[in-house]
Amino acid sequence: MELGALFGILANIMSTVFYTLMHILSNKELLRRIRTELEERAVTRSSDGLTQTLKVMAMRNDCHLLHATVKEVLRHHARGSSVRLVREDMLLDGKYLLRKGMVVQMPMSVIHGSHQAWGEDAGSFRPERFMADVSKDGFMNAKQTTTSGHAFRPFGGGTSLCPGRHVAILETMAVAALVVLRFDVTPADGGPWRIPEPKQDNLAANVFPPERDVRVKIESRTENLGVEWKFVMD
Repeated sequence: MELGALFGILANIMSTVFYTLMHILSNKELLRRIRTELEERAVTRSSDGLTQTLKVMAMRNDCHLLHATVKEVLRHHARGSSVRLVREDMLLDGKYLLRKGMVVQMPMSVIHGSHQAWGEDAGSFRPERFMADVSKDGFMNAKQTTTSGHAFRPFGGGTSLCPGRHVAILETMAVAALVVLRFDVTPADGGPWRIPEPKQDNLAANVFPPERDVRVKIESRTENLGVEWKFVMD
């Protein structure tokens, strides 16, 4: 159990946080909307303005665009495979015969990129696919995927469904939230963002790390100078 948790933290969460930040920071409109959502739904400011507090559970429950963005990152970047042992002969879809003792692999990249499941824009990064209509206050409120849950498997499924999936998403959301709220991050060379391809050389990983480093310039946002940040699990 401890070894599995270590794989999850070191091999997957760090890469998920990296790609979540890359997709948010490289899209100015998405960055603006996520900042607004966080500031209005999950951040409180003290009366003197010197302390801001990120309410973690409010972020999880009410910041649906950020939540959907993490899910869309996992749809694009989770590239592991589910593996099953066939326990008895069976015929799938009336034409695929699986013999007892065979091993079946289900690559996530195939399922997550399926046009049948996700539409013709399956190759596009669009967090809104995990959300329903916009509410009167301008925020997305639905947290459920608009397609079959069987087509979204970054944490596996069935009896091998990852028990730490909720912690992984919450941790990714919290780190991404603090970065976008506290800092302005831009490419160090002043050019456009270039999201690196994954380096697929780790059998233990589900979300592969980037093939190269990304050098950035980090500056505190002007409105946050002198402000102390805190976490609470509200």
